[in-house]
Amino acid sequence: MSRTLQAVLVVALLAALGAAFAPASAQTRLFSDDAEIQITIEAPINTLVRAARRSTDPYPAVVTVVAGAAPERFDVQLAAGGISRRTGGICAFPPLRLNFDGDAVRGTIMQGQNKLKLVTRCRVGANYEQISVLEYTAYRLYNEVTPLSFRVRPARVTYRDSEGRREEDAQFNFLIEDVNDMARRNGRRVGLDVVSDTVRSSQLDAENSARFGLFEYMIGNLDWDMVSGHPGEQCCHNSKLIAATQETRTDVISVPYDFDYSGFVNAPYATPPEGINVQNVRQRYYRGYCRHNDQLPAVVAHFQSRRAAILGVIDNEARLTPDRRRAARQYIEGFFEILDDPERFQHMVVDRCRR
Repeated sequence: MSRTLQAVLVVALLAALGAAFAPASAQTRLFSDDAEIQITIEAPINTLVRAARRSTDPYPAVVTVVAGAAPERFDVQLAAGGISRRTGGICAFPPLRLNFDGDAVRGTIMQGQNKLKLVTRCRVGANYEQISVLEYTAYRLYNEVTPLSFRVRPARVTYRDSEGRREEDAQFNFLIEDVNDMARRNGRRVGLDVVSDTVRSSQLDAENSARFGLFEYMIGNLDWDMVSGHPGEQCCHNSKLIAATQETRTDVISVPYDFDYSGFVNAPYATPPEGINVQNVRQRYYRGYCRHNDQLPAVVAHFQSRRAAILGVIDNEARLTPDRRRAARQYIEGFFEILDDPERFQHMVVDRCRR
């Protein structure tokens, strides 16, 4: 074999190895697909639901997942999750956390999963089913804007009460990618275990922060913060911080979650935060930082370039009723009309930034 041919083969091998270990390889199997999976959860559901407002103690459960030809069965610990939906008297059924045994999931669709958030239907009825689909869709919209976002997997979940005290219930739910997996997929780390108000807006990645703020404006969400949370609690409100290393405190990326209080979802229980002068959650109000305004022109151009893809997510969401799909599309089109009008954009976005 000639040296030239050997060199070519070495280059090809290195390229193949590089592709194999690129950040995309960190993608877990569960969140590599958008196809709806079937899940059955057998647990003391009635007991868990009744205790959820005051307790997040876990209960043993059996989870069966159908994502291919054969069902896969897992013994898990099931617990109530969330804060406002669970403790505020908002929801009759709490969000859930599923804790898997790492050894038991090897070779299955749940490989790599440990603690998973399951967003459930808040209350019984077709209206709340649509609210769940809309919040799932909001996550998908941000996926179209940036990979620095939480991936979600839709699921039709059947709940069976192992104690026989509650009727079997099937509902649309969705799973949220673990924050460590999301960070690793993007070549970053979680490690900013900081309390509220110890991160400054000057430490945030400027482009990402402008993109975050404009996305929240697009969906009409005011229930978030990039640097603050409830006093004494870990930062930040409905967002997670990731960075290049666990010690990095510059160019910090804030990644949003929880969109049920947005105007796009328009849940019956959603109200604007105190101190913000809007009539209801459907009224957009920009809360991005003024220090990141220089990045807005490029971010606006990016949103405009993704317009067809963003609207396509809504158009292709078959779980929405025609009326809901139409209303969701019109709401997002209203955002793009603002982007297309420089005077309106200056008045409604740039001039209303947070200092």
